[in-house]
Parts: sequence; C-alpha cells; structure tokens
Amino acid sequence: MTTFLKRHTRVLWCALTAALLLPSLSSTAQNPVIRDQYSADPTARVFGDRVYLYPSHDIISPVAPERRWFAMADYHVFSSNDLTDWTDHGVILDQKQVPWANHEGYAMWAPDCVEHQGRYYLLFPSGLASERGFGIGIATAPSPIGPFTPAAKPLDGVRGIDPCMLQTSRGESYLFWAGNGGITVARMNDDYQSLAETPKTIAGLPDGFKEGPFAFERNGLFYLTFPWVRQKNGTETLAYAMSESPEGPYTFKGLIMDEWPDKCWTNHHSIVQYRGQWYLFYHHNDYSPSFDKCRSVRVDSLSFRPDGTIVKVHPTLRGVGITDARRHIEVDRYSSISSTGAQVVLLDSLQPFRGWALHLTRQGWARYNRVSFRPNLCRLTLRARAQSPSSVAVTIGNQRIARLSIAPCDTFAEQTVTIAPVTAGTYDIGLQLEKGSNADIDWLSFEGAPIPPYTQGGMQTGRYRNYFAEMGYSSEDIDRRVNDVFQEVFFGPNRVYFEVGDSMGYISDLKNHDVRTEGMSYGMMIAVEMNRKDIFDRLLRWAQRYMLMRQGPLAGYYAWSCKTDGTHNAEGPASDGELYMITSLIFASNRWGNHSGIDYLAEAQRLLRLVREGNGQDSANALINPQHRLITFTPSGFGARFTDPSYHLPAFYEVWARWAGDGHADDYKAYAAASRRYLHRCIDPLTALCPDLTDYNGKPLTPPGTKAMKGNRDFRYDSWRMPMNIALDYSWACADTAWQHHYANTVQDFFFNKGIDAYIDQYRTDGMPAERPYEGGGKPGLRHSVGLVATLAAVSLVADHAKARDFADRLWHTANVPFADGYFDAYYDGLLRLFAFLHLSGKYRVIAPGQ
Repeated sequence: MTTFLKRHTRVLWCALTAALLLPSLSSTAQNPVIRDQYSADPTARVFGDRVYLYPSHDIISPVAPERRWFAMADYHVFSSNDLTDWTDHGVILDQKQVPWANHEGYAMWAPDCVEHQGRYYLLFPSGLASERGFGIGIATAPSPIGPFTPAAKPLDGVRGIDPCMLQTSRGESYLFWAGNGGITVARMNDDYQSLAETPKTIAGLPDGFKEGPFAFERNGLFYLTFPWVRQKNGTETLAYAMSESPEGPYTFKGLIMDEWPDKCWTNHHSIVQYRGQWYLFYHHNDYSPSFDKCRSVRVDSLSFRPDGTIVKVHPTLRGVGITDARRHIEVDRYSSISSTGAQVVLLDSLQPFRGWALHLTRQGWARYNRVSFRPNLCRLTLRARAQSPSSVAVTIGNQRIARLSIAPCDTFAEQTVTIAPVTAGTYDIGLQLEKGSNADIDWLSFEGAPIPPYTQGGMQTGRYRNYFAEMGYSSEDIDRRVNDVFQEVFFGPNRVYFEVGDSMGYISDLKNHDVRTEGMSYGMMIAVEMNRKDIFDRLLRWAQRYMLMRQGPLAGYYAWSCKTDGTHNAEGPASDGELYMITSLIFASNRWGNHSGIDYLAEAQRLLRLVREGNGQDSANALINPQHRLITFTPSGFGARFTDPSYHLPAFYEVWARWAGDGHADDYKAYAAASRRYLHRCIDPLTALCPDLTDYNGKPLTPPGTKAMKGNRDFRYDSWRMPMNIALDYSWACADTAWQHHYANTVQDFFFNKGIDAYIDQYRTDGMPAERPYEGGGKPGLRHSVGLVATLAAVSLVADHAKARDFADRLWHTANVPFADGYFDAYYDGLLRLFAFLHLSGKYRVIAPGQ
C-alpha cells in the first residue's frame, strides 16, 4: 500500500488519519544557494565536517496576505560538505511548538545554533503571546538537524531579536542580541539556559539603526558584525567593529558590504571559516524583486588584511564552490558578463523558483568560472531558445570548442553535439552570441561517451548485465559484497528476518513493529533468487498460517499487515504483496519443483484466479482491474478505483504468461502491454518523477474528503521503487527500450542536478519541493535516503549516459546506518538496497524451469 498508510502507519485504508508532515528539499550551487523557497538571515555553523545553515523562512503572511511585511512561521536547517549542494533537512521548529510564542505572530526571525557539551542549542526570537515585544527562546536537540525541543519560557532578562552566541577560545559564551536600534551582550551560564550577568549595551558603534549581530573570534581578536543603516531613510549595509574582549570596547572599522543598489531594505549575515577559507553568508531578494520582504540566502568568499581588518565583499551571482561539468551549468549565474548585449531574465515571473536564463543580444557574452571536467567529456548539451536563427559559441578556457545553431522557437529545446574530448581540469566556460538576436540560454552541460546497455532482455537471452564488473570490480569482490548485504538484512544485528520455531519465519518493518505482505513477498523473491529454499518456505508457511484470510468477504487474499504474533492489523489485502508472491512462487516452482511438501505452482495459480476474477464475493474485486487491465491499489473498497505506479512490473506478467500454466497467457500479455502504456502517462516527461497514487488514466490522485492524502500527488516513498521497476522490466524483457532509455537518463539527470550526494526523497512531480512531505519513522525531517540511492543506482542498467556510473558507485559505497538524528530504516531501505545489489551484479534473474 502507499507510503502514508503502509510505510509509516498501521491503519486500514478506510481509516485515514492525519500525519505529521514536514517539508524538506535540496538546493544546488551558485547564488542564491537555497533555490526552491525563500530564506533569509542566515547563520552558518560548522559541526563535524559539514556546514549547517540556519536561516529564517520568509513567506507571504497567511493571516493578512495584503500586509506587506515580514512573515516567518518556522525554521529549516540545511547542510553541505562542499558549499555547492545543500540538503534541506526540513522544518526543525514551528511557531506553534513554542509555548510562550504568539502562534499567529509569524515572527520567527533570525536564529542561531551552537553546540555545547554534546547538545545543540537553537536560539531564536519570536513575538510574545502574553505581551508586546519579542523574547528569545532556546530549543535543544541531540543533533544539528533536530528534533529540537523548545524551553517552556523565553530567556529571563532578554527582550529583543536576532540572537548570536559567541563561544570564545577561553571557554566562555556570550549572547548578543538586537533591540531598539542597538546591540546588547551578556555572558551566559554554563547551562545555556540563563544569563550570568546583567546585560550591557555595546558602546563605540556608529549612530544609526543596527540589528542582526554576529560575533566571532579570529587570531585572538573579536569581531562584532552587524547590519547598519548609515543614513536616514537608507537601506542596510553590513558593518563591523573589532575588540580584544568579547564585551568590548569595540572600535568601528567600516563596511563588509555596501547597500544593495536596487534598494533591497535589509541585509543579514554570518561569517564562518570552513576548510581554511572564510565565507560570508548574507541575503538578497533575488526571487522577489518587487517585494523585498521575501529574501534568499547567498554566500561569497571573504578575506582579511594582515592587520585583521576585513576586505569588503562584492556580491556575486556565481557564488562559491566548483561546479561539475556534467551538471546543468546555469550561465546566468555568471562570474563576468559583457557590459552590453547580455542580461539575466526570469524564466517565468509567476514562478520565480524556476530560475533565470541568460538573455543575449548583439554579440553579448558571459563567463562562468571554476567548472571541473573529468577526463574525456566529449558531448555538449545546450538548452536554449531564440526569436530568430541564431548561433552561440562555447569556449573552455580560451579555446573555442563548439558553435551551436539555435532555430527560432518560443520554447526551450535541448541539442547535443560531439566535441573533442576535454582534458581533465578546472576551467572557465564562456558563451557568446555570434549570430542573431534575443537568444535565451537556460543551461549547458558536458557528458562522456554513451555507454550502451544490453539490447535484449534476459528472458530472451539468459544474459544479465553485471554492471559492477563493468566498473572494474572483481567477481570475488562482487560476490562478497552481495553476500555481505544479504547477511546484513537477513541475519545481522539489524536484521529484518526472524525465524519462528523450526518451520516458519517473517520479515518485519521494525519501525512499525509489524509484518507486511510487501516485506514477506520481497523476502520470498530474494530467497528464491539467492537459492535459499529454507528461507522461502519459512516465509510462505508464516504467511499462510497467519496472513491468509480463510473466511469472510476477502477470503483467499492475504492481510497486508499483521503484528509479529500473527494478529491482523488489517483485514484487507494490498495488491503489490500478491503480485510479488505470484512471481516468486512461479520461480520457486521452476527452481525447486512442487514435490518437496509445498506445491508452489498451485498456490500461484490460486492467486492468479484472484488476479483475474476476484473471489466471487461482491465486496472483493479482481487484483487487476478488468476494464483497464491495471493493478489495483487494493482489490476492495475505495482502493479498487485507482492504482499505485510503483506496483507496475510488466515483466512479472511476462513471467506469468510463460510459466503459470493456467491457459491465460494472452490475458497476462495484455496486462503487460497496458501497464507499459500506463507508465508513459503517469511519469512526468521532464523530471521522470511519478506520484505515489494515480487514477487509471495516469493522472495524480487526490481522494475526495481525504486532505491528509493530498501528498500522494507527489514523488514519495512508494515512488522510489519506480527506477528499480523500470530497471527490472528492461533487464528481463527489454520491451520498451526507447522510452526506458529516456526515462533512466532523465530521472538520473534530475537527481544528479539536485546534487548526487545531497538530493532528498520527496518532491513534487514537476521537481519543485513537496508542499507537505511526510516524515519517516516518527522522526521529523527528510533525508538522502538509502532506499532511493539504491533504486537510482539500479536504473543504471538502462541509462546510456556516463553519469550512471556515479549512481552505481554511490550504491557500492553506501552503508545502511543511522542518520544524524537517529533515524534508521533497516526494513525498506535495507530491502531496496539488497535488491539493487542483486540487479547491478546480474543476480536478479528470471528463473526458468531447471535453473
């Protein structure tokens, strides 16, 4: 069943309940660094080997949209290990969670976060519920990404905004905050819950409005930096003062950054050293040029003179970090640009987070620096449009490598040309319009030579691609790695397989303390592929003893969820469980025969009657909808009226047609054809993402009267399986090759450009952040989940671009271990990871009779 019900709850389909829904997303390189939501007031901190970013979160006020002022309801945290790819770990604190805050105040302004004695302390301002003004609160967590628990009341003796904690090399901690146009400081007690002294106002700072203090220590000197309005009715600069003591006296030194030329009223910042380089994080209203209360975080490098003073920073669009040449290089984030003939324009003024394009006229040009090339990149793709026949020259360093023609068209189109292989290194990229006018460049990217997948399926040839061997791993290393992952899932300390007595066993979703037909059928498939008849038989016996419904309106089906003692949590089936069971039973029959105490084929044929006909009772339907010839979400109730894209495995139907032996081969072939046509409809052609649930026509489903299920229109946990399903269909049947190649390249390209080590696990199908992402396993926040890493690696079997190897490489080196916040999924992540290893080692095969 789908994620909302099946992955994280233990309730019946007919008993929908609300879930805790916390958004998270991924951002990419260049400025702004957070590129799919508004963000402001960034505090950057280094914990371990990563930079964590704690900004405020601008929104349009939901209680008074016409109120043209700041509105912030919650905080997200982002992290990166390269300052290029930023992962959003989701909401870490909401105004409604703060006992003392005005829950309709939308005043969760600039925060800070520090680590102290193994705990993480989020300091934040918010409007008070009991009186006018702002208090400053503290929330604590065991990890930098939460979960954060706020204290019951704000800090005593502190009224103001924009807290900053300075932790000195002497072991002391000082809290700075802003209020009434000035900046205040007080030493903190070691409990980080109270002040150790009476607050004092920082003297020696220039006249004019000041807020947003950020203090840090460098080479024995203390820096107090702050936004400052230096003239009446002006806008904010970033300024600083220096001292030999945390509490002053401070000597004003000047500006870090000038006012915004376009009159954006605010700026707000932090300064951090990471891997030997200093960086300035700040904000601007890039995505909201007509309303400067919706800002976005930027970052640029910062440096110091020999005397310790700060060199003024000039903001850039290019930002920091090195860009992989295989990414979408957005030249509108230029490092230099011609004074005429080139400008940056929004792709869509009504949807600003779609980003920008570089608009070129009259020989206009732009350059983009610090692009990293791997050896032998020999294909260049450009996405562009033009109003008249145009051509663009592309240079690497000072060498012209290509001239691409752009035909007149109102919409963007991609074209790929072959170029001389590029020598590995880091270069600047240049574009110049040589012919025509009014050309818009969205992005360009570089790729290596295509890698041809197999052209026939294993069902025809008996050959299965060993992708790991193609990557250079030895057969001994591959066998060892696959066996290690199998042992981990079935017999390791975090196993999901448990034996019962001398003849039964089950697989448990440990997070939810239950047994599901999903997991049981996955275990049966893995067991037959690994030639483990003992495990297969134990799982089948447990399922038949406890899960098989022998009476009532759904007699003959398997209950999709049981407690580990066999008690039913649900008196209803989920169609994907039976789907896997049937195919694994046919394989078991082919491999082991039907004369060792269990007639595998007879059980498969019994279930196939339910697939075609149901059980003859009015309340039960066929597992495959007879009108659409598509698998149902459930064969009973409302679930029979729609489907789940991740349930679609056309190659399974091909197996049924060959070896079910029940005279219905033509029906099963028709199911396979209908399923492949459906997949074309339900998958977005630009992102290759699919929703969790759809109508039979492939359109996203929103069940009436079930607001909590709205998220099933998005790419979520069930949808992770789609890349692996396409890989299986290609590997076994190879029946829809052109579309499957396009799908595999597109889905990997989408996630590669989100950051191959930074993408998260829930998006809208158009690639924008999911509006109400689900949490997993009772812990808030989204992740770079192992299960999705696994399925995206598996589809490398189908892709023909070189970056497919990067996805397979990530799988080879991944480990299924707890995340920073303690979240761990041995079940779903573990099983998908094992399936992917079987796929990429050539061990996930069609089992014909006698094999």
